[in-house]
Amino acid sequence: MANDFSASDGDLPTPADATPPATAAVDTLGPVSVVHVSGEVDMTSRDAVERVLTRTVDGRPEAVVIDLSEVTFFGSSGLQMLAEARVHAAAVHVPLFLVATTRRVLRPLEITGLTMAFTVYATVADAVSADRG
Repeated sequence: MANDFSASDGDLPTPADATPPATAAVDTLGPVSVVHVSGEVDMTSRDAVERVLTRTVDGRPEAVVIDLSEVTFFGSSGLQMLAEARVHAAAVHVPLFLVATTRRVLRPLEITGLTMAFTVYATVADAVSADRG
């Protein structure tokens, strides 16, 4: 029985309907940077998202909003990434805020107590316009 993939690229075949790994894109809304995360945040995709978060925080915006509304899976690696991002952001005095709307993201945040460590908003607009004074 032959496998339907090329050995030269080293990749294993992926089902056509597989959920894509997490991606992160940054928007700037005035003095606030918004990191939009989508897809599955797990140990295989965490590093790519973490690099975007770190670069964004290192740019020293007034605040960073992490939009998790398009995340389809949020594993322990994602939770650890958020905890580490919070420590890094605090060290450089950049507040972090989360946008989370789905049970698949909110439940792990609640179980681990991270909802106590972050202010969580229902929309990016709410997070960006929140009074931080």
